[in-house]
Amino acid sequence: MKNLMRLVSVVAVSGIALSSLTSAGAADKLEGIALEWMPTSPMSKRAPVDLQGLEGIRLRIEPFTDKRADPGFLGRNTIQLPIRKVTTSEDVARFVTYQVKLLLSELGIEVVESGGNVVLKGEVKKLFVEEAKRYNAEVELEAVFTDANGKMLWGVVATGTSSRFGISYKAANYFEVLSDALIGATHEMVHNRGFRKALTGN
Repeated sequence: MKNLMRLVSVVAVSGIALSSLTSAGAADKLEGIALEWMPTSPMSKRAPVDLQGLEGIRLRIEPFTDKRADPGFLGRNTIQLPIRKVTTSEDVARFVTYQVKLLLSELGIEVVESGGNVVLKGEVKKLFVEEAKRYNAEVELEAVFTDANGKMLWGVVATGTSSRFGISYKAANYFEVLSDALIGATHEMVHNRGFRKALTGN
């Protein structure tokens, strides 16, 4: 009887330990996580953008599109095998649209939800982090500017990158480099001479 009780206790403890290991492994995975905006510095810290002549411009930003094969695939850790993914179940294009609107508004551009005399139509071409010895993020946005009637004014593909060291496979580190890279892509777009010309016609 004592042996039987001892066996039951061992099985129970083993089951708890296995359950704990399984739960820890599941918790360690960065899959299906919520998107977070975590830039390490604002766009205002980058090269200044000439806004002269843009005072009367009302820019409408339409929802970005995202035709990538797997929009929720944000990054991967290749330090050890098997490769660990970072994914989200949220709408990446919607997240990018919101952040670009916010960045341009903070820059001093009047961003409107309807109407507008210039319209920005964008597409997320790349938004990804490769983690090896460093976290390396790249964001690529395609932007097309039209007038209110749909006539094309200017188009550009803007890229932003960010790289840093950090504790391996941490969500905060992925979101920091992605946020900084998105700021970089947005800044490259607005710092281009074509941006001001598209909005002012000059």
